[in-house]
Amino acid sequence: MTVSTGKILQSNFGLTQAFGAKAINSDFALEIEGFESTWLLAKQAPWPVLTPQGEIEMPGPLGTIIYQPQQAKIALQGQVSFVETTSGSIDAMLVSLLANGGQFNARVYEGTPLKYLRVKKLRECFLQLDNADRDWENRSQPLTFSGSLFFHYFGDDLPGNSTDYR
Repeated sequence: MTVSTGKILQSNFGLTQAFGAKAINSDFALEIEGFESTWLLAKQAPWPVLTPQGEIEMPGPLGTIIYQPQQAKIALQGQVSFVETTSGSIDAMLVSLLANGGQFNARVYEGTPLKYLRVKKLRECFLQLDNADRDWENRSQPLTFSGSLFFHYFGDDLPGNSTDYR
């Protein structure tokens, strides 16, 4: 193990601090259009980024290869989880979403819908959730619905309405 001098560690600390406060994973809200109040029940959601779909292999002389990026990936998916209430808020939302065609638009906030640093707009989303697991021995966890959110993301983020959502 390397033992660095205090001066080197102080320099690295200063460089790291220059980037500012780090984003915290829990500081988000998923808001589904038409079901804005359920953001308080969204426990987990994807934070989309635009990246290439993959690589294109280009042949080169003497058997070499060169990579080029494919088109940006706009059809994405990620894990979601919702906490259910005794009144069946999430179950009712799922039934309503299906009755209206199953697709919806959503927003993922860094912060809350009231105070946020940025918003990522998700389009033509749909949910594929697993059956919830009920268990007589589990007295320590809320009932959750988990599965996948399929969506389209084009990188059209919105600026925040606050510099600090805390």
